[in-house]
Amino acid sequence: MRVTVIAPDKLVLINDEALKLSEFDFDEYLHAIQFDDQYGHIEFQTPDGGVSTAPVSAFEVQPYVEAWNAEKARLDAIVPPEPTEAEIVEQRIAEIQQALTANDSASVRPLRAKAAGTATDADKARLVELETQAQALRSELVALTNPESFEDQSQPEQSSTKQSFLKKCNWLRMGKN
Repeated sequence: MRVTVIAPDKLVLINDEALKLSEFDFDEYLHAIQFDDQYGHIEFQTPDGGVSTAPVSAFEVQPYVEAWNAEKARLDAIVPPEPTEAEIVEQRIAEIQQALTANDSASVRPLRAKAAGTATDADKARLVELETQAQALRSELVALTNPESFEDQSQPEQSSTKQSFLKKCNWLRMGKN
């Protein structure tokens, strides 16, 4: 077990996992301790501003290890609060945006084949599948970001400009007029 104590910062590291021990009473002259299972050294600040070192034993390091273990247990026992409704919505919005980006990436190859005139039935079917997924995700995204905009979220009312835009998007993805 590697133990590092950085007294001025009130930090104790065990195997490179750092915890701040704000309530621990560090010696005012202690600067640092380095200990690796059997060997180590302790550094003290000298009155003239220098640092002196001396060997340190496991016995001398033990209080820091115990304090670190107690703080680790205290932190591990803290149960995070349940996410709020707003946090759940924000998380879902992020998931939808990520899924839409992945969907767009998956559309590139079949769209390239379509543009080149080499699209197969599998390419066309994939584009239809991806557009269906994207429409469902976009509908959910709109409902999450502006729930008042729909009377029935399964059948969103759209302006003629939005309908025209979506028709053009569909045309690009599936070749529909």
